[in-house]
Amino acid sequence: MEYNDTLLIPGQRIRPPVTEEMAVALLEQLYGMRTMSVRELNAYDDRNYHVLCDENHANPHVTSTEKSGYVLKVINSLDSRKTDVLEAQTELMIFLNQRNICCPLPIKNVNGAYFSLENLKSDNTMEKYAVRLMIYRPGESLYNVKMTDKLLHKVGNFTAKIDEILMGFNHPAYDNYKTLWMLTSVPRIQQFTYAIKSSLDKHLVHDVTITFQKEVLPIINRLEQGIIHGDLNEHNIIMSSNGEDIAAVIDFGDCHRACRIFELAIVLCYMILQSANVGMGRHVIEGYEKVRKLTDVEKKILKISVCARMCQSLTMGAYSYLHDPENQYLLSTQKTGWTLLKRLWPMSQKDVMQAWGLTIP
Repeated sequence: MEYNDTLLIPGQRIRPPVTEEMAVALLEQLYGMRTMSVRELNAYDDRNYHVLCDENHANPHVTSTEKSGYVLKVINSLDSRKTDVLEAQTELMIFLNQRNICCPLPIKNVNGAYFSLENLKSDNTMEKYAVRLMIYRPGESLYNVKMTDKLLHKVGNFTAKIDEILMGFNHPAYDNYKTLWMLTSVPRIQQFTYAIKSSLDKHLVHDVTITFQKEVLPIINRLEQGIIHGDLNEHNIIMSSNGEDIAAVIDFGDCHRACRIFELAIVLCYMILQSANVGMGRHVIEGYEKVRKLTDVEKKILKISVCARMCQSLTMGAYSYLHDPENQYLLSTQKTGWTLLKRLWPMSQKDVMQAWGLTIP
């Protein structure tokens, strides 16, 4: 598989050099809005700021300011080069909002554009970073909510529902788009395993990667494809204030065209980690299958695909933390990740199927 220069290479620094003061200045300069309060949000490679704005503004494309505020997003230098993909993300978010999926809604800047490229100084060099503003969706992160059978069922159901809707969306930017976080990019994480301290853990990642390469990648053309969210984790699913219903979904930076089973594998990975229990995956799958039934081939590769995502998350978390030790968010998977991976990987196919309530005739 070929990759172009828009994929991260080891040692490359891509996070925007932005402070809260700079975010406030960018908001006024680009969007004609004055900030009442600003708070940085968790992010991997981007910079995200929750801003509350003054009612008085100079943006001809905004009728009235949102009471819940906005997210000012400064996108990493690598993704900022992919302007066609940024346009696709804008269209996709508008598409979902029109179909009653609550997600961030992009706002036009004073020039009528949904994002702009801005020069910012980093390590004595000037880099271009894409800046966009979106309506903030309030609620509680799933990360802070108690995991229950019922909630996991809802997550699985929501996952299938959003992908069903996305079957009606297409954009040419996604046709040949590649990112390091796609499951098809799993073999690439071998370049980053030097950040993993334990040699046993490195060996485990190698084992999973090789198996995924041999057993999953050769058959992906036989699997149903579509545009997927690509990162339905516990931080990107927003719950209602009572903690019982899914209120919104955020962060569409990893959307891409892929096998639909990979979306389930990704959400399953994070829900297992969040509940610290392999068996809880059964409820996610039950919710998912209420909307879309899995094929026998999809069932067979599900465990490997879940483990592959765990390896991706653990490896890239360790790598990113090595280069950005102040960002504690990067360690969110590490806490239970290795324990769960070591529990799930040695399980036989029969035991996994049984744990997850799946049958193959």
